[in-house]
Amino acid sequence: MDVELLQALRTVIKEEIEPVKKDLENVKQGLENVKQGLENVKQGLENVKQELLVEIRQVKQQIIKDISTSLSQYSKNSEEYVDNKTEVLNKRVYKLEVEMERISQQ
Repeated sequence: MDVELLQALRTVIKEEIEPVKKDLENVKQGLENVKQGLENVKQGLENVKQELLVEIRQVKQQIIKDISTSLSQYSKNSEEYVDNKTEVLNKRVYKLEVEMERISQQ
């Protein structure tokens, strides 16, 4: 009788443990899925990071180019302004010299 009771107990325990084993296997599989999902997210973030770095470099290069163009234009405008003022001043000096020469010859 003890053997029959022991066998019955083993059968009951085995029947009770089987669903727990299946649940644990499901949890394990779920964790693997989560792990794979996180790995995919990590890879996606790395890709986004690389794309952002490329875009940042492009924007940086464009800003440098724009600044260089603006400075060149500013320099050109400044030179033209100085040249125009110099030309006007030279004309005035010339007129004065001509007038002085005219007066000195009288």
